[in-house]
Amino acid sequence: MLFDPAEFRKVLGQFATGVTLVTTVQDGTPQAMTVNSFSAVSLDPPLVLFCADRRSRTSAAIEASGVFAVNILREQQREFSDLFAGKGTDIDRQAVLTEAHVAESGSPILKDVLAFIDCKVEHTYDGGDHIIYVGRVLASGRGEAGAPLLYYRGTYQALDDVWRWRDRYAAREQATPFHELVDFFDRMQAEGPYATLIDELVTLVDPGVEERCLDLGCGTGRLTREMGRRCHESIGIDATAAMVERAAQRAKALGLDNVTFREALATRLPFPDASFDVVTASNLLLHLPEPGPVLAEAVRVLRPGGRLALLEPAATMSRAAMAGYLRGHRYNPSTAHAMLAWADAAEVTYRHTEDKLGGELSGAGLQVDRRERRMNGLALLWIARKA
Repeated sequence: MLFDPAEFRKVLGQFATGVTLVTTVQDGTPQAMTVNSFSAVSLDPPLVLFCADRRSRTSAAIEASGVFAVNILREQQREFSDLFAGKGTDIDRQAVLTEAHVAESGSPILKDVLAFIDCKVEHTYDGGDHIIYVGRVLASGRGEAGAPLLYYRGTYQALDDVWRWRDRYAAREQATPFHELVDFFDRMQAEGPYATLIDELVTLVDPGVEERCLDLGCGTGRLTREMGRRCHESIGIDATAAMVERAAQRAKALGLDNVTFREALATRLPFPDASFDVVTASNLLLHLPEPGPVLAEAVRVLRPGGRLALLEPAATMSRAAMAGYLRGHRYNPSTAHAMLAWADAAEVTYRHTEDKLGGELSGAGLQVDRRERRMNGLALLWIARKA
């Protein structure tokens, strides 16, 4: 069978990769090229590799300098990838490299990259029309968490918003940029089993037409709006301005004049004592190692006899358990991804047991009226009353 290079390129294109910028410096002049053939090799000793076209100027510069740095590009840095893949001028490229930081090796590190790895050349190998460079890591570092620049089948690609909540590193380190999650949360609240859970929570707490309601950690406002359809006034608060802005847009579009939103912390509510009949929170306490301070604030602003309604993942929530639940239902892919993201987030945050949460509610001065299990016990709905 005759070998077809064009077909082989298409075959290789089925493998999705990240995009990096490999830089070096020779005689004081920085050089760089776009590379997606990058890989980790070893942790001990720390080694990485990449492959460079023999004809490239940067490859020749690395041969001469013996050093290079790998810049891992973020989604918004596509222009750098194009620029150093030959879609620009030398003047443009030098302008970017001149503004870059300088690594220990002297190689440029571009501003705002996801991460960098600074190396000295340890080995070089013949790779046909490419040279394989293996580098020993001198230094490395990470920038602000964000989405990577991806390449697949000859075009740039992007991760769905759902990944941002499923990013375990970001969840553990509380580095997830929540303002980037607005679209994801908007969809999650609007469809599928999570939307059903919100509707059921509203039914259970049953706000009256003369009552005032407060929703803590409202996100894009679905629960706040549903309460507002039944009560006299509904207010949602969230610590993220972008969430509050989207929530307000949704309420305005629906003509809900009795629904408003404010940017505020659930641990420092900007409301007087005993000013609400109902306080709700959906998926808020799982982000808190100790829910006591938030519950204390909720009790403070509740009137005597007022109700607190909570929607939280159960302690049994996990990705495996959620996958098992989803196999028994026919949800569209985006809904299934969102629910798996919820499970992933629960695994790396704080899944409070029923005993712990029940004790916290009692300690805050609340009497549990109802505790409902949903989704095969993966989700819990709580209704508690202030004495």
